[in-house]
Order: sequence, then C-alpha cells, then structure tokens
Amino acid sequence: MTKVGIALGGGGVAGCAHIGALCALEEAGIQIDCLAGSSAGAIIAALYAYGYSTKELMEMVPNITKRYLDYDYLAFLSKLIKRHIKIQGLIKGEKFHDLIANLTQHAHIAELKFPLALLSSDLKQARQVVFTSRPLVNPCSEIDVITDIQLAKAVQASISIPVLFKPVMHKGRVLVDGGVMDNCPISAVQALGADKVIAVNLVFADPVDSFDSLFSILARVVSINLAIQAKYTTRQADIVLHPEVSSIGLLDFSKLTTCMEAGYDYTRKRMKEIKAVLTEKVV
Repeated sequence: MTKVGIALGGGGVAGCAHIGALCALEEAGIQIDCLAGSSAGAIIAALYAYGYSTKELMEMVPNITKRYLDYDYLAFLSKLIKRHIKIQGLIKGEKFHDLIANLTQHAHIAELKFPLALLSSDLKQARQVVFTSRPLVNPCSEIDVITDIQLAKAVQASISIPVLFKPVMHKGRVLVDGGVMDNCPISAVQALGADKVIAVNLVFADPVDSFDSLFSILARVVSINLAIQAKYTTRQADIVLHPEVSSIGLLDFSKLTTCMEAGYDYTRKRMKEIKAVLTEKVV
C-alpha cells in the first residue's frame, strides 16, 4: 500500500495554513502515514503526530497569541552593548516551549506512535539536525538524527529564527530554526518511508512596494533566500501546494484563522490533481 507523507514548511503565522490543508486531505479520505515539519510546520506536525485532530487544532490555534512571545529587550540590549557576552536572541522562547510541553504532556519524540521528523540547524557544526520518532530509511551522512529529546524542545529548536529567538542548547549543540538549512522537509519525510510526498510550501518572494521597519527588511531578505531554496528542494515532492498566504506577516497573529481557511480552500481546489498524483503507480 502506498504510504503518503506530508512535508510542512516554515512561514511564521502563515504556518496555520497547514491545519487547513491537513483538514482538506482528511475530508477527501487521504490517509496521512508520516509527517515532517520545519519551523512553523514543526508546530503543526508535532501536535498532529501527538494525536490532536485537525478540528481540535482549529479550535486551539486561535488562542495562541503574542502573549507567548517572551521578549527580553533589556537582556538583549545589555548583551549587544557588552561585546564579551554572546548575543542570544530577542525572544526567549520559554513560554512557547511550556505551551507545547503542556499540550503534549511533556512527551519525548521517541514516545510518539506516529512517524514524525522535525528539522533544526546546528550553528556550531553547520549541520542539519533531524528529531525523529522513528529510525530513518537510508539517512544522509550529512545530517544528525536525534531521538532523545522532549517534543516541545524539538519544536522550540525548529522555530528559533536566529537573532529573533534565543537558540536552544542541547548536549553541546546550538540549535536554531530548521529553515536555515531546509525549510520544506521533503527529504525527511521520504526518509520516514513515504512513497508519495505532498509538500506544503508557504514561502513566497512576490514583489513588495515598501519596507516600514528594520524587521520588515530582515524578513524580506529571509523570504527571498528561502524562496530560492524552495525552487530546488520542492522538486523532490510529488505535488507541491502553495496556499495563498503571501501577504501574511511573520508574526501577524490576527491572521491565524485567515491562514487556516486559506490552506483549506486552496487544498480543496487542487484535490482532483492531488488524488491523481497519489494514485499513480510508484516506480
């Protein structure tokens, strides 16, 4: 029987589109056999793999607001001024870690029954890190596979955008956002045993008219680089979905519901094509 894997890419708040996409796939009777997530995609992938239904996620996610972003301006500025102290990040990430830990009852990734892979990047070693609940099939020698980590900590590492979030320390590693090295983890879901891969890519580099802040410039630079990366990595997928969320800001929490609806509507529009691809014989 053909195993279907879903690769959920990063994109900040736009990552909520993944919930809508998963819901549309479920309604169409498409069985999801494994998941991989990077950055924002890691949040949805982890909660889904833990056991939350798409309906539960749709009810839960709108309650995640900016109050879970624990900014530490004073500490950041002091570290910036005192050059001998390492700069960590503007947002500590502890509140978000605790939220995920509570939602998953502090489970470790190896305890999950569902095949899951979450991506992060090790700044010290310049290597990709894959947290997984299952042994990988023919893992690449250029990645490090980790199973002995709390699920919430793995998610926190995967979403820790450099400078914006404090890196996650784990057994001598300095872990940051999975999108630094692979923002749409198609190879990871293939390594979990997927025969067919649906990639949900949320990265766009559409033309913009202006930049109103230093953060908007940084976000634009990141999105351009990720869009270039995605042109190559998404070629490995059997079908790539691009929900229409390009106008959503990285941390625009007011658009959570909008993103879920966009993911759902877009995936339904392409369902005939998706089913056709999934029923093609695997060579």
